[in-house]
Amino acid sequence: MSEHHVIVGDGIAGATCAVTIRKNSDDARITVITNEEEPLYNRVKIKDFAKGKTEEQKVMMHDLDFYEKSDIELMLGTTVVKVEDERKVVVLENGSELKYDKLCYAAGGTPRRLGLQGGDAEGIHTFWKLSDARRIREHAQQSKSGVAIGAGLLGIDIAVVFALNDVDTKYVMRGNRWWREGLSKAGSEIVERGLADLGVECVFFETPKRFLTEGGKVAGLETESGKVIDCDIAGVAVGLNFNLAPVQDSNIKTGEGILTDSYLRTSVPDVWAAGDITQYFDVIQDRINMNGSWVSAKAQGEAAGLNMAGIETEFRHVDTYNINHFPFMVGSVGSIYGDQDAERKYSETEYRRLLFKQGRLNGAVLIGNIAIQAQLKKIIEAKVECYHLAEKLLEPKWKAEDVLEELGATEKAQTA
Repeated sequence: MSEHHVIVGDGIAGATCAVTIRKNSDDARITVITNEEEPLYNRVKIKDFAKGKTEEQKVMMHDLDFYEKSDIELMLGTTVVKVEDERKVVVLENGSELKYDKLCYAAGGTPRRLGLQGGDAEGIHTFWKLSDARRIREHAQQSKSGVAIGAGLLGIDIAVVFALNDVDTKYVMRGNRWWREGLSKAGSEIVERGLADLGVECVFFETPKRFLTEGGKVAGLETESGKVIDCDIAGVAVGLNFNLAPVQDSNIKTGEGILTDSYLRTSVPDVWAAGDITQYFDVIQDRINMNGSWVSAKAQGEAAGLNMAGIETEFRHVDTYNINHFPFMVGSVGSIYGDQDAERKYSETEYRRLLFKQGRLNGAVLIGNIAIQAQLKKIIEAKVECYHLAEKLLEPKWKAEDVLEELGATEKAQTA
């Protein structure tokens, strides 16, 4: 009798998991459950749709015919409310149960709200799903002034989407720069000039206090300093609340997300996790990690699918992330956290920052020329001490093979 593989979530992690199982098992029964009303779409491209740069159809990745041809059952608009691992069933919102032999939990999260007075007013948006992009695009086209909140990778998307829909946009940040975890002021200033060129005004050192409303609609933002910013549309990007409620009464161990080993196995046999919600052991960084970027989530889905199909696969991944809002690119590779760093500004639109941990390259943030990402990734994967070569790694071009050869020669010389 064929095994029943149930996957909770049809984002890139869950969908990739299902496709991977099918590629490696002709007779497995596969069911994908999602609370969304449409099949897989490209979450990275929804910002281009919201900006008016592409049509909705170009955002879609899988249609219903794809699942039928792949012999994958897709349950749209269906919410899992409980995982009962001892009975190996998932309980659905309507009370029905679905039995599984193997389960991948890839349910992701939902955007956090600020919890401020007026925070539920009409016109305050989060930006995570295609349905969010539809609402934001429609509302922005009818709006004159907007406020974006959240000095990170999603907050900047909201600010640019507003501006490119001809909304007079203020981008509010608590600190002195955009993405202060990843960039120094020298790097953030390049991005901030790019934002200004698009029509986004950055407002620093301001903490949101409450939203002002008129007739149930957002009308402005008041900050802790007393500053009032008028707006008829607002966007909030301050992180995710992970969808852990269905597993809270199970034996699946959780932390901030669902805890797994480096094979994405949870604490319960025959249950894996993938995507945003996964708190996995990262064999590259030698620590528990969470990384829900599109590239990482896809790779996690593939690893989980291979393991569910009986092909033992360790998840080894160095992430990359890119932003395409400006004439120049903004990219990252690996982790933005470390105990040492080195940086260089090459021009008004080119910059590189390297992050090291215990002497090893842990990650980098790049502005302008991001082609070096692939070479940096190889150095990170090698897990070698190289902080003493920081200046070389800041040179515009080099090959990872040459750097690794030099490190090998250095190590031999020291041993000798």
